[in-house]
Amino acid sequence: MAQNRTAQDGRIRVEVFLGGAPMLERRIGDGLLKFGANHPHWRFSLRGAEFRYTRQWLRDQAIAGVLVVINEKPVARTLNRAGVPWVHMLPGGAVLQPSVNVDNTAIGRMGAEFLLGKGFLRTAFCGVGTAWSDERRDGFRAHTKEAGRTCECTDVPFAQVRDWGFGVGLERRLRQWIGGLGPGIAVMAAHDALANRLVDVCLQQGLRVPQDVAVLGVGNHELLCRLSPVPISSVDTNVPQVAIQAATLLEAMIDGRTPRAVPLVPPQGVVERHSTDVVVYGNDLVAKIITHIREHTGGGLRTADLLKAFPVSPRTLSRRFARYVGHSPAAEIREARILQARRLVEQSQLSLAEIAAACGYVDLSHMTRAFRKTIGIPPGALR
Repeated sequence: MAQNRTAQDGRIRVEVFLGGAPMLERRIGDGLLKFGANHPHWRFSLRGAEFRYTRQWLRDQAIAGVLVVINEKPVARTLNRAGVPWVHMLPGGAVLQPSVNVDNTAIGRMGAEFLLGKGFLRTAFCGVGTAWSDERRDGFRAHTKEAGRTCECTDVPFAQVRDWGFGVGLERRLRQWIGGLGPGIAVMAAHDALANRLVDVCLQQGLRVPQDVAVLGVGNHELLCRLSPVPISSVDTNVPQVAIQAATLLEAMIDGRTPRAVPLVPPQGVVERHSTDVVVYGNDLVAKIITHIREHTGGGLRTADLLKAFPVSPRTLSRRFARYVGHSPAAEIREARILQARRLVEQSQLSLAEIAAACGYVDLSHMTRAFRKTIGIPPGALR
């Protein structure tokens, strides 16, 4: 029979030990809010790295379970000795404890697909030498290889301390590496904090972002991305879903059920901002047409409109897109439309119906179908 871990007031008290990951607090909180909406008796308390658990405190507070983001060994020992169920969120490597993690290889592949899809012939990956960074690098490199391209890879000093800082040689190493790459390249960083530093180093060396160097981060942390001198595009790692999966797993453990392995959470997509807002293709006409498409997504643009705007035959247009882009002009129009719609859903206060009209959809139902087909969820779920 499961141990009764409900407090006297009927609430299930769960600790969330963030440890050294303050950047993840908001995104984890978003997931816990969604989980809590269907679990009104659950109460979450967030703890930083300075907090220390004791067996007596856990018992006195009637703590039902703990979600741990950064696994510091003293925390794990205390929880295990106290017999408190706990789940490890976003472990840096393989762990024996029940855990939920993002799919780092898929994150790397998604980043490479995004940058190659914008026409970049030269790409690079900047990592930090950790296991999860290496997985992202391997996914990035595998996708570029499958596309018949090569990529430059490097690691910079990284100190995984409580502030997620960087080693003392970071700036010098980044300057040397970026200077050796030269302009006309797209760089994916292992996470947004590193992408933020990459943007600074590029600007200090007189390189334009994104015209000379496009920069893509990972994590979609709003402060790091939107407050950068050049707002940073980022792979959304879907951390809220990690929190939901972890809380669901913890619920089973609290109820005395045997926890099952949780599949890796796939990334949600790329949130594009100015750091990659550029079109680079091996053909000037194709680049001009794609720029035109992205500037006219709200007008119900069709392939026939492109033939009127540019001196090109249907056959030539189709062949050039197949060669330099990899898909048809119609597919590019659909992609631009969904990208603009997603940006407005996530960053504007417009209603969904207004966004559908602004992006050239017939109505909201058409936009919703496009979201489900392309992203896998309706627009309301993103907002």
